Amino acid sequence: MRAVAALFPPLDAMTKPIVTIALTGALAAAPWAQNATPAQMAGVKPDAGNGTIHFQTRLGSFRVIDGVGRLEFDFTGSVLVSKLKGTATFTGNVKKEFDKNQKQVWHGKGKAVITGDWRAVQWFGRDMSGVWYGRGIIRLAGEFDREQNTGTYWFEDPKYKENWPAGATMDVPNPNSRRGLPGDVRIRRKGGG
Repeated sequence: MRAVAALFPPLDAMTKPIVTIALTGALAAAPWAQNATPAQMAGVKPDAGNGTIHFQTRLGSFRVIDGVGRLEFDFTGSVLVSKLKGTATFTGNVKKEFDKNQKQVWHGKGKAVITGDWRAVQWFGRDMSGVWYGRGIIRLAGEFDREQNTGTYWFEDPKYKENWPAGATMDVPNPNSRRGLPGDVRIRRKGGG
């Protein structure tokens, strides 16, 4: 410890509060930076740009747009997989309804595991619970169930659950935007300039 302390000069009265605030902020952000489990990363090379998002609903839909990584979910309903470069495995009482023009449609009750990159994976139905390790955008649309719930999503820590919207859609970036935007996302100003 003394060797490390010798590398840094003593902090003056003006610098101590700044360092304290910076360290507190870094430690508070630590729960957002937890790694995915090995099962959640199966088949995907670990990448610092990937994030983990969990989501569940009794009634609703989602669409993962321009996704990369591993998407796994239990569901009842229909799933559309578009322009997949990778693998899609469905188990349970699930039947392929359509497979043409780089699009697949599946219907039933079971589990989907999609690994690789894709233009879109869309689900609608009920009793869905999933996890996605990767990057892209997930568009959530919730409906009220009998208990007036729409569903929840959270990043690595389930203490920070958010509700799905009802009567509208919401785009949620993965990784979590609180960790910063992915490098290829550009913010464009509206209007003249």
